Amino acid sequence: MNSWFRGSTRAVIAGFALLLPLAFAAVASAVMPCVLVPSGPMTLTLAADCTTDTTILIPNGFTLDGNGNTITAVDPAGDHFRGAVVKNGGTTANVTNLGATALNLADVCDGGDDRLRGILFDGASGSITDNTVFNINQGASGCQEGNAIEVRNAPFDNTGTDVNVTISGNVVTNYQKTGILANGSVAAIISNNVVTGAGPINYIAQNGIQVGFGGTAIVRNNEISGNDYTPKDTVSCGLLFFDADGVKASQNTYRDNERNVCNVGKGGGNFNQ
Repeated sequence: MNSWFRGSTRAVIAGFALLLPLAFAAVASAVMPCVLVPSGPMTLTLAADCTTDTTILIPNGFTLDGNGNTITAVDPAGDHFRGAVVKNGGTTANVTNLGATALNLADVCDGGDDRLRGILFDGASGSITDNTVFNINQGASGCQEGNAIEVRNAPFDNTGTDVNVTISGNVVTNYQKTGILANGSVAAIISNNVVTGAGPINYIAQNGIQVGFGGTAIVRNNEISGNDYTPKDTVSCGLLFFDADGVKASQNTYRDNERNVCNVGKGGGNFNQ
């Protein structure tokens, strides 16, 4: 269950405590609730470092300002963490200056909405800027999830209406599958990010930045490194285009990737160095 005025709430809005259900008093002692303080007409500021065992939703149109603090995802008692650490709750959201991480999560593979992510925008426009997203993983797992930053929007082809998202100034490290992912009817500006994989590794083929399935993007001035899968049956890519709908990539720097740029369906379908 996602956190936003619900019985298993892990996010408290300072000054609005009366709106929370009484069940909030039963928060598990292992979880330090994430206190979000209104600091502007449409801004919620994270008051301190905190932990959560369920997704924290950003109300529609709001900015979540981490204020340099970190949200840590942990497994709930008797189960495992599912979904994103932070996710949009409407059609517009912004996340800035936030740390998002995970700690000792169970290695359980999930699909759909339950896939592990750090910051997720699903069907939302907005911005993801100046965040530090690290350790979004389930250990040395081969589960095809664990994307540090993901923006997505249906339909997953070039027929839909794009949502516009800016992803800039983020530091992304030790993700499980992908550092920054833009899939579907999304128009993204992905710039000035530092994306560092865990390679060389033999348990999952990581990709640094992916634009795919009808997504379009400008990808520039990013530092992308450490995406290297040692088995030779699959390739890890620093920058991957997969059935994208037009991508302009420039002034990116690459280091220690198995292949720096992989072009699969963005004008050729071949791997391009």
